[in-house]
Amino acid sequence: MESTDIVKERADRPSSQRKIAKILTAARTEFFANGFSGASIESIAALAEVSKVTVYNWFSTKENLFAEVVKAECRHMSESLVGENSKTRSLRETLIAVAERMLDSLTKEEKVRFDRVLAAEVDRDPRIGQFFLDNGPRTILQNIVNLLKISQEKGEIQSNDLTSSAEMFVSLVMGRIDLFLRYGENIKLTAAQKRERARKAVDAWMQIHQI
Repeated sequence: MESTDIVKERADRPSSQRKIAKILTAARTEFFANGFSGASIESIAALAEVSKVTVYNWFSTKENLFAEVVKAECRHMSESLVGENSKTRSLRETLIAVAERMLDSLTKEEKVRFDRVLAAEVDRDPRIGQFFLDNGPRTILQNIVNLLKISQEKGEIQSNDLTSSAEMFVSLVMGRIDLFLRYGENIKLTAAQKRERARKAVDAWMQIHQI
């Protein structure tokens, strides 16, 4: 499966960008509700109020469309890792913001449903799982590594393996929540609870890595 950066490469007009945005919104709804196999281009086109041919003209395959949806979710979670946030905030503040975003995404009902459907489909086609991991979790992990690298170069933290440090951060934030959610546990966290969990995870991480 090969993804394409559709918006960057082909959408050079506002009208095209609006059409692509409608398709991606419809695709997100369809994929999150029915998984990759259960989603259909016909349903996505109907939700987006465009023709099936239009969807194929822009994205070529369902795999490419799925890639763009996954990348959009990844970008949403990674917003607090780039730009002014990391320039104006301390590393601790930035990591707390990242942790809160992770918890927001993790506990969304549609995300939980999507993960369950996706996991069931991996047995049928392992490529789907690898495709999701490459475009989602691994991309986010690399963004965290990049953030930590900047902090390390500033002399703010110490680490012999930034990838392991990033994985530790994710594990401290998530704990076993994703496991319980995957098997039907109904976990609801208030904004205050997410903030407190994020703060404790980041402070534990900082104790290990701060110089």
